[in-house]
Amino acid sequence: MRKPLVLSLALALMPLIGHGSLAGAPQRQTAAFRTFSVEGQSLQGDLGGPWEWTGNVVVTGAGLTMTCDTLRLWLTPDGHDAERIEASGNIRVQGRYVAADKTEWDIKGKAAAATYERKSAQGILRGEVSFEAKSLTTGAVVTAAADKLTYDIKTQRFRFERGEQPVRMEWKEPQPAAEAAPAPQKANP
Repeated sequence: MRKPLVLSLALALMPLIGHGSLAGAPQRQTAAFRTFSVEGQSLQGDLGGPWEWTGNVVVTGAGLTMTCDTLRLWLTPDGHDAERIEASGNIRVQGRYVAADKTEWDIKGKAAAATYERKSAQGILRGEVSFEAKSLTTGAVVTAAADKLTYDIKTQRFRFERGEQPVRMEWKEPQPAAEAAPAPQKANP
């Protein structure tokens, strides 16, 4: 199964969040959605949403971890999907991405704010966005810095923007494996 890019607000998370149940922890509030969970110091909202987690919010799922200060979630009218998600404050995303060519990548990202809209099937990171992806096949590393990253879940395409400044992207080829030096020969007496 191909996963949408985790980076865009754990953007893979957004279309996969669905109907779930709430379970309160002693000091953290938790909600589980299919195979993902959201925890924060507090959770508030109506049963039908929107729900808002605040204080050291942690979103986890298969191959995904996202942290932020605040996360708000609006459900679709049938309660089976997320209509809209907003995250703000110190966003950090870490996880695995499987590209269309089946290449697996470890990815890390940072941003100040993020949104997901189900209708547009796009996730957007904003505010000093940094992105790093390392190929688990070749070891190559791609990094990017921008003000905005848009990820289209349907097409699996990225768009980096940076206002008047150019978007900075770097590609680093993997380091070649060091060839083993021949073992020193012992002299025969």
